[in-house]
Amino acid sequence: MKSPTWIPDPDSGVMLRKFHDNMKIKFHLEGLQDLHNWSVNNSDQFWAEVWDFFEIIGEKGDETHPLGELPKAVFFPKANLSLPANLLSGGGNVYSIKELDIKNKGEKFAHEDIVKMTASLSNTFREHGLGESDCVVAVLPVGIEVLVTTLAGFNVGATVATASPEFGADAILARFAQLEPKVLVYSNTYSWQGKEINRSLMVEQVARGLPTLKLIIGLSENKGLVETVLWSDAISSDNELVFTKRSFDHPAYVLFTSGTTGAPKGLLHRSGGVLLKHLVEMKLHCDIRAGDRVSFYTTTGWMMWNWELSILATGADLILFDGAPTFPDSLRLFHFAKAQKLTHLGVSARLLDLIREKNPDLKKLGSMPDLRVIMVTGSPLSKRTAQWISDQFDGKIFIAPFSGGTDLVGSFMGPNPLLPYFAGEMQGPLLGMDIDCWDEEGNSCEVGEIGELVCKSAFPTVPLGIWGDQNDVRLKETYFHRWENIWIHGDLVSKTAEGGYIVHGRSDATLNVSGVRIGTGEIYAALDSFHEISGALAFTQPWDGDQRIVLLITVKNILDFDAYKEKVREEIRIKCSPRHMPAEVFFVSDLPRTFNGKLAEVAVTDLAHNRTIRNFTSLANPEVLIEIRKAIF
Repeated sequence: MKSPTWIPDPDSGVMLRKFHDNMKIKFHLEGLQDLHNWSVNNSDQFWAEVWDFFEIIGEKGDETHPLGELPKAVFFPKANLSLPANLLSGGGNVYSIKELDIKNKGEKFAHEDIVKMTASLSNTFREHGLGESDCVVAVLPVGIEVLVTTLAGFNVGATVATASPEFGADAILARFAQLEPKVLVYSNTYSWQGKEINRSLMVEQVARGLPTLKLIIGLSENKGLVETVLWSDAISSDNELVFTKRSFDHPAYVLFTSGTTGAPKGLLHRSGGVLLKHLVEMKLHCDIRAGDRVSFYTTTGWMMWNWELSILATGADLILFDGAPTFPDSLRLFHFAKAQKLTHLGVSARLLDLIREKNPDLKKLGSMPDLRVIMVTGSPLSKRTAQWISDQFDGKIFIAPFSGGTDLVGSFMGPNPLLPYFAGEMQGPLLGMDIDCWDEEGNSCEVGEIGELVCKSAFPTVPLGIWGDQNDVRLKETYFHRWENIWIHGDLVSKTAEGGYIVHGRSDATLNVSGVRIGTGEIYAALDSFHEISGALAFTQPWDGDQRIVLLITVKNILDFDAYKEKVREEIRIKCSPRHMPAEVFFVSDLPRTFNGKLAEVAVTDLAHNRTIRNFTSLANPEVLIEIRKAIF
C-alpha cells in the first residue's frame, strides 16, 4: 500500500469543499467521485452552477449547453459578459518583480492603477481604430505592460496574442503574420542571467514584417521604428473604464502551438470559456482564495502566462516575476516566494529537477509560513522530485501538479486539495473533464496500462478553431483524427490504483522541452538555407531528468563536421529561439520514411524513448533505425 506524500488538513480546499457541499444538497450527490461523475454526465448543470457559484458578472441566458458532440463545444449561447470586467472584479493588487531586484521588493500596482492604465490604453486603441475583428500582438516580457495590453485589447473586443522577446524574428512572424494584426506593443530588451539583452533589431524586423499595423507602441524608443508611440504616452490620458458585454464565444486569445508540418497553429480561445475554466482550476483545484498571493513563473510565450493573468479574477494578489529563475542562484524563486509572502508558487517540473540536483537545503532560507501550495506543470513531475520538495517542507505543502496544454489553455487532470497526494501522480481528472486512457482499439485501459489520453465530451475551452483553418480541417486532423468525436491529446498516460494518472510523455512527434512545446516544422524551416542538407529529423530524448532535442541530418560535401554542427545549431538559435536549439546533431546516412514517403518522426521518438515502435510495418526502410540507435545511445 502506497503512503501519501501529503494529506489534506481541515483547512484545505475551502472553496472545493463549499462547492461540493452545495452540489450534494442540490443534486443528491455523495463523495468526490460522485461529484466528478455528475460534472461530466451533466455538464450543462455543472457549468451553470460554476457560473452562479463564482458570481460571474453578465447575463447567463436560459440555455447552458445545447446537445452536440466534439469538436463542437457550444456553451451559454445566449450569454453576454465582459471578460475584463470579470478579471478586474477580483480587486487584487499586482506586484512586478524584475530579475535584477535581488531583494525581491518589487513594484506595487494597486487595483485602481490597473483600472486607470487599462482605461487609458483602451482609449488609445480606439483612437487608432482598433475594434472587435482586430488583433493586438505583443513582444513583451512578463510585467505590468503585457498585463495591461491584454486587458485593454479584451476591452475593445480585440483578440490578443503574445510572444517572448527571446524568440527570433522568423519564429515570431511565423505566428503573428497570420493574424494580420493592427497593433504591436514591444520591448527592446529583456533580462536574463544578470544581463539586459538588446532585441531592438529583432523588434524592427517583426514590425516591418507586419504590414497591417496601424499602431506601434514601444516601452522605449527604437531607432528603426520612428513611428513608435511610447508606452508612457499611450497610457497618459484620463478616461473612465467602460466595459462592453459580448458573447460567451467572443474570441479572447490566439495561442500558438506547433505541429510537425506547416506554420504554427493559432488556436482561438473564447472569452467565457477561459474565464470559467480558469476559475474552476484556480479556486476549486488549486485552492486559490481571495487575499492569497500567487505567482506562476512563466514567459509570455507559454500558455501559463494566459493562465496566470486569470488570477486577477480570484481576488488574490498577482505577483509577477520576470527574468531567469536561477539568477543569482538556483533558489531565486524560493527567495522570491519568501520575500513576497507567497501562498502559491508555480514552477515547471524541470526547474524543480534542476534545483533538486544541486541538493540544497531549503530550510536554510528560513520559515515560509505563508506558502501553502506549490503548483507544477510543463512536463511530468517525477516521483523523486515531488517527494524531495515535499520533504523540504516537512510534508506540509500541497504539491499540485497539473497537465493539459496550449490546446485547451488549461488542464485535463491535476490537483484535488481534499484528497491525499501521491508523489509521481496526478490526483485525477479535473471537474468537467471527461477524460480516459484508451488502448489501440479504443478500449478503456486497466490500471497500470499505458494508453492514449482522450477526452470524450465537450468542455468550454475547446478551441473555437485554428486561425485560417477552413471548415476545421486542421483542427480535426490534429485532435480528432483517430476516433470520431473523441479528442486525442497526444499524451501517453496510465491510471493508478489511487484513482490518479501518470503522464509518460508525448505520443506524437511534437517536442516538449521543460514544458515548452516546439514544432519540428520550425526547426526544419530554419535549415532551408543549408543546401548541403538533404534531410532532417528532430525529436526529443529523455536526458538527465528532462528531454533534450536531437537533430538528425543527412548531408553531402562536408569536411569539418564539428564546425558544421555548430553552424546548424547557431542558425536554429537565431532564426527560432534558444529553446529550439538541439542539444545534439548527428549525421546519418538516411532517415526513416513510410511507404508514401512521409518522414517517420514518431518511429524515431519511440526509439529514443525505448518504447515499442508503433507502425513499424509501415516503414519503407526500417533498417536505418539501427544506425540511429547507435548514434543516439
